[in-house]
Amino acid sequence: MAEDQSFRGVITKGVGGVYTVRFCKEGEITSAQCAARGAFRLKGIKPAIGDKVHIIPSGDPDVEYVIDDIEERKSFIARPPVANLSVMLLTFSVTNPAPDLTLLDKMLLICSMNNIKPVIIFTKGDLDVDDSERLCSIYTKAGYEVLVSSPQKSLTEKDLMDIIGNGIAAFAGPSGVGKSTLCNSLLGFDIMETGEVSAKIRRGRHTTRHVELHEFYDGFICDTPGFTSLSLEDQGVDYREVLYGFPEINAFATGCRFDDCSHRKEDGCVVRAALEEGKIDKGRFERYVNFYTELYDNRNNYKSRRRQ
Repeated sequence: MAEDQSFRGVITKGVGGVYTVRFCKEGEITSAQCAARGAFRLKGIKPAIGDKVHIIPSGDPDVEYVIDDIEERKSFIARPPVANLSVMLLTFSVTNPAPDLTLLDKMLLICSMNNIKPVIIFTKGDLDVDDSERLCSIYTKAGYEVLVSSPQKSLTEKDLMDIIGNGIAAFAGPSGVGKSTLCNSLLGFDIMETGEVSAKIRRGRHTTRHVELHEFYDGFICDTPGFTSLSLEDQGVDYREVLYGFPEINAFATGCRFDDCSHRKEDGCVVRAALEEGKIDKGRFERYVNFYTELYDNRNNYKSRRRQ
């Protein structure tokens, strides 16, 4: 295959085994429908949006190109499958629906495990100013970048440009918090359906149907389907890695007497002393303990079953 018949691009969409790849051809940016080589399936590899790929002509007039190679991923999340994310825009409402901080902290942990920068966006900040300020204080003190969006002061294109640069960003969070509305307004056109919060269950209805990268200045942006649960075990998180999702706790952990201190109940634990002094948020600490304990117990239960 001649060298000039190979092109390097990025997958922006994938439906039914056919992938849309954006690439440069003869000095012009274009997109084409591509199939994936059968060799990927045999190796258990499935292309994902965000993948940087090399494509070559297929000889098939219906699907003009075939994905010949997939470059090593810098990051990957499995739900939904998106590769090479540089920023995750974790979007939660201050109220209506109430913020699920357990879910937020799980997502922050997933970001830390996948080398993805998290940026927290609290929407509907005008509906409860006091709670908005409380939530912002918790997470800014933990070391995270936090933004508040409301009808009076929404996130701007410049805000997002400064955050994304030339990378790939994804909005993620529960349904009904306004992330699709926010994403649509920033892009200037509706790429996702938006829905109301269910009055009965106080949760948003799932409105985003698929994931697709859209150009945003020098980078890309996408929305992801809303969800209300996330399993750390399914994401491959080990109990010893939970601390990395809690940087404000980890900052004190280095001072503990024992290297294997779990910071749950050990005597002389520096982390627990910092908690009692009000230097660590109680809710964040409780969620750290819950995550650690659940993963630790699941691991030990699995070992016990293996011995039986």
